[in-house]
Amino acid sequence: MHTGVGRRELVGLLSAVKPTFMLPAVALAMAGGALAPVVDLTVLFVHAGAVAAALYTAHVVDEYVDAHVRGEDDAVLSASYCAYAAAGSSVAFFALLAVLWVVGARAAAVASLPLWLLAVLHAPALDRHPLTVTVDYPVGVALAFVAGSLAQTGVLTTGVLAVAVSLVVSLSGLKVAIDRLDRTFDATIGKRTLPVLLGDRRGARVAAAVHVLAAVLVGGLVVASTLAPVALLAALVSLVAAAVARSLPPLRSVRVQMALAYPFTAALLAAQCVATDCAARQLVTAASLGV
Repeated sequence: MHTGVGRRELVGLLSAVKPTFMLPAVALAMAGGALAPVVDLTVLFVHAGAVAAALYTAHVVDEYVDAHVRGEDDAVLSASYCAYAAAGSSVAFFALLAVLWVVGARAAAVASLPLWLLAVLHAPALDRHPLTVTVDYPVGVALAFVAGSLAQTGVLTTGVLAVAVSLVVSLSGLKVAIDRLDRTFDATIGKRTLPVLLGDRRGARVAAAVHVLAAVLVGGLVVASTLAPVALLAALVSLVAAAVARSLPPLRSVRVQMALAYPFTAALLAAQCVATDCAARQLVTAASLGV
């Protein structure tokens, strides 16, 4: 009996990893570091680990609140195991921030601290308001990206900040589209997402409008010479996402918008890489020269 319970709890602990949410944030944290001309791999992976620990904390806190406090979902983990997992991942998060602090990446440690606050506040508070439920994950991803850059350089450049803000806007449009899929269920539990408040059709219009805003923002940053011209590809992708948000059925629309998020992000990263002579660009150049 004890072995069975242990196996069941282990499955529950592993289920809180959720690669769909974790991998993009961790990858962008590492991408922020890779934009530096020289990359310290130890610092890169320590920071990525801290981002992963914060996300894991968010997932087990969500499990506790949604299943054991509000009764909205079936419990995968017991309440006690949720508490143990959240405590363990929080300790890991702060231990990794301490490592960053000791090795001199103090700006990155400070910039990463809000990730834990977002993690523990998401389900109890941020998930209850239409604005914060829309932007908290995009803001967290952008913070991970910024802190990844700070971990390597210690300096927040206008280009990195421009990429981060553009990501927040674009991913917020995607989040509105995703919330359309859960609109009926969310309405039954009192979750006030924008599609719940505005209805499905207006929710689609808001998602499209936010994507257009992202395109305008990126275009303006290119005109201002804050981002390299290659970022205009991201603006084009945003306009395509806006059209998709309005024209396709919700599920297909979300899938296409999620797929478009990758070239959007890649174009922004390429623009910043060109401007900073990033480590990735140096490797490509060396490979093309046969070095």
